[in-house]
Formats: sequence, structure tokens, C-alpha cells
Amino acid sequence: MNIRIEGINELVNKLNKLVDGADSGLQKGLLEGGELVRSDAVMNVPVDSGELRESIVVELLDKTAVAITATAEHGIYVEFGTGSKGDSSVSHTTKKGWVYFNENTNSFVYTTGQAPQPFLVPALFNQKDAVIQAIKNGILGAI
Repeated sequence: MNIRIEGINELVNKLNKLVDGADSGLQKGLLEGGELVRSDAVMNVPVDSGELRESIVVELLDKTAVAITATAEHGIYVEFGTGSKGDSSVSHTTKKGWVYFNENTNSFVYTTGQAPQPFLVPALFNQKDAVIQAIKNGILGAI
């Protein structure tokens, strides 16, 4: 008994195009969702010089992931805090206190750390539903 299926090559080609479309739609949705999170973070980041706010970017890591990061070196310390005042779920210095020279005031300063002022993690939670919708729209719009 032989079975012959006509048009199988066309079907395979169409399915491959569908997968490619879904991939590009996913990337588009991820980038749009990432931009929603970035915008929220920019609105809520503590501002001194503006360097931290300007450093918040969206980066496509691969076909299925984006990163929303603050590239300014001090971003992690603002997000999670430092010393004994920092977020205990994140590894950071365990010093009870330390002294540093502040060039702006031309004096020595004693500190026990800085309390967290999170802006990235809350932005993700604030935009969670909108990010999911952006990803859905990206995929559905591409297939």
C-alpha cells in the first residue's frame, strides 16, 4: 500500500514561513514590551545628574529575550542599596559602615549604606500586563 500526499512541500514551506513570522513577531513584541518597561523605569528612577536615567536601555539578547538595564555603574547600588541598608536578598557589602571623601563637599563622610530606591524591578511589575499584550500582538500581527 502506497500513500501519496500532494502539496506536502508547499505545506512545509508555509509552516516554515509561519515559524519565521512568529519569531520576528516575538522579537518585535519583546522590544515593544521592553520599551514600556524602560519608559516606566525612566519616569521613576531617582535623578541627581541624570546619568542613571539616560543609561536605561533595552537590548535584544537573542530571539526570545530582551534585557532592560541601567548601564551607569551606580545603577545596581541605587536599585538594591548598599551596606547594612541594602536589600538583604542581594549580595552586597556587609560592612557596618565606612568613610569616604566627598569631593563635592570637600569633606570626609561616614555612612552605613544607602537604602534601595528600586526603579527597574517595579517598572517590570507595573508593565507586566502591557508587556504580555505587546508580545501577543507582535506574534499575532506577524503570522
